[in-house]
Amino acid sequence: MPEPIIRAKQLAYVRVEATDRAKAEKFLKEFGLQTVERTKDRTYLRGTDAQAPCYILSQGSGSVTTIAFEADSLEDLRKLAALPYVSDVETLDETSGGQVVRLTDPLGMTVEIVHGRQPLAAMDAAPSHAFNMDGRRERVGELPAVSYGPSHVRRLGHLVLESADPPLLYSWYHEHFGLTKSDAVVLPEGPPQMIFSRLDRGEDYVDHHVIGFQFALDEGTRVQHVAFEVGNLDDLMAGHEYLKRRKYKNVWGIGRHLLGGQIFDYWKSPFGLIHEHWTDTDLLNDQHQAGDCAIGKMRDYWGPEPTPAFLVSRWNFKVIKNLVRILKARSRTSA
Repeated sequence: MPEPIIRAKQLAYVRVEATDRAKAEKFLKEFGLQTVERTKDRTYLRGTDAQAPCYILSQGSGSVTTIAFEADSLEDLRKLAALPYVSDVETLDETSGGQVVRLTDPLGMTVEIVHGRQPLAAMDAAPSHAFNMDGRRERVGELPAVSYGPSHVRRLGHLVLESADPPLLYSWYHEHFGLTKSDAVVLPEGPPQMIFSRLDRGEDYVDHHVIGFQFALDEGTRVQHVAFEVGNLDDLMAGHEYLKRRKYKNVWGIGRHLLGGQIFDYWKSPFGLIHEHWTDTDLLNDQHQAGDCAIGKMRDYWGPEPTPAFLVSRWNFKVIKNLVRILKARSRTSA
């Protein structure tokens, strides 16, 4: 594959539209994000880490409209801006400041690359404690530190981008931002059902994936879910119970993924976008050798199967065709 134009530093934020902005903000706060600022058109939300807002909410259709990465330098923005289909370097007209360039990926998703945004001070994270496990007795004379209420979201970690052509999108994001393959889930005839890609930060360890490029059963294009790191397992479980008591829709979890390794819990927002809590992900660097996992061997370490509400974003005849094809593939490769 060609040498990337830049290598992104991290996933910065998503811009999300909701049909009812106030109702969406209520869900996000009960999910564990914190409101930083409200303007006439936007609500800015953050996690507890010392970063600029990671979730920018506005009124609209109920989908992710923009994916944003942070660049290492202003020079990286200038490299991208030299391309004929990229905007000029502009000042980001938001409280966090910084500069931005804007691109559109091959299937129409807006991508912003930012540099120089001012981070917010860190907030109190989830309480934590030692564990008396694996034969060790490390928590002695004290009760567990577990809080009641929403999970403590730390940061935006990754997202899954659905399309009819995951290899096309992966190639484009690799070429422009240096995303590199960690693993893939493949069908017997060869094409991937999912490509897990991570940031390329050389020897530095990064999350197993920052974008998963997934085949959409309805062959549409969308961000299928956005995923946020929470403090620890107790924090994830406390948030699960809190959201369940408020009658939000749990669409998958709790479990531990095979590829990525994280403990996960997925919830569908009132405006239809799936949001994930996760903790304890695999960390990889440039020594990792990417592998392919046959779809019939794709089983999580533990946890329930995903619900139809997680798997299918929109029902049409293509969904039925592709479900039959994938189920046949799983039965062949698992035999």
